[in-house]
Amino acid sequence: MKTAESPTTISECSPPDQRISHQPSGTRALDFRQIRDKRSATWNAALNASVDVTKGDRPDLFVISIDDNWPANCSLAEHPNGTHAGWCSCEVFQATTVCPHLCVLRQHAALGELSLPIREQR
Repeated sequence: MKTAESPTTISECSPPDQRISHQPSGTRALDFRQIRDKRSATWNAALNASVDVTKGDRPDLFVISIDDNWPANCSLAEHPNGTHAGWCSCEVFQATTVCPHLCVLRQHAALGELSLPIREQR
């Protein structure tokens, strides 16, 4: 069983040279500990899914395919304080601001399988 919300320091997730200053319009603040606890069905769906993660042309951009369904474009970055900011093109995110695609990215980052950039504060 994967355990994807174990404590992970910023340095383990993001090399210091990966910083971004902006994300797509509609990006929302995300607290993945709260999502894991209060939206466990979404969190667990991401844990148990067969996923394909493809990096985009910026450090925060990814294309995520879950269980061979239509892929979604996602942006996820970490704030210096450890919280996250994310956006996804899927209908679930548009309706609820929490989706399995972004949970997949956070889980993969927590397991050291990908790096998330630091979002600079404006």
